[in-house]
Amino acid sequence: MLHKTKQINMIESQLKPNNILSEDILESFLQIKQEDFLNNDTINFSYIDDNLRIFKNRFLLRPLTFAKLLSSLNLSKQDIILEVGSSSGYTTAILCNLAKFVYSIEENNEGKENTINNLKKYNFNNFEVHHKSFREENVLDKKIDKIIINGSVNKDPKNFLNLLKDNGILVCILKSNYNSNIFLYKKINNQFEKIKLSNVSSPLLINYIDKEEFVF
Repeated sequence: MLHKTKQINMIESQLKPNNILSEDILESFLQIKQEDFLNNDTINFSYIDDNLRIFKNRFLLRPLTFAKLLSSLNLSKQDIILEVGSSSGYTTAILCNLAKFVYSIEENNEGKENTINNLKKYNFNNFEVHHKSFREENVLDKKIDKIIINGSVNKDPKNFLNLLKDNGILVCILKSNYNSNIFLYKKINNQFEKIKLSNVSSPLLINYIDKEEFVF
């Protein structure tokens, strides 16, 4: 009952007052229980208004931040989605409710296994989880309708932009100097339109600048 109360409070006090009003998104946040994706060390922090560390260098985005990313994608039940960074699978489950099929890329093998095991609780059959480097080229051999990156990047995510279909959309949080904003990229005739949407902050997920891999 405690978790249910916190879940409802999250929707009513974090999401709705900040213009997250899509019935499909709100219903998915209500159906998926965040506590099902947390371990004993983090379960008491479910639904907090902050980024939540799951294990070393892996985290769940603040609910409002993830909801803003979702809203900007304008998902439909016909969409094939690529999620970058599944962590424990909570965001993957929400996406499974909203899209036709979800491909999830997780760099941390523990995160991949957690995602698969946690999603079994919901009997979803419209997803695949792949253990891949976030900086790898051609992580999938297919084109994708929409892509969401669950954390900040420090450079345009060209390896994922190359996976978009024409008219496809990618959303991510781009850090530049001291600024951090949600950006939407739309592919039109093999060119990319880049639009700044809103100021947010999150931990760095993909380090494209340093030569060494950012290990999770």
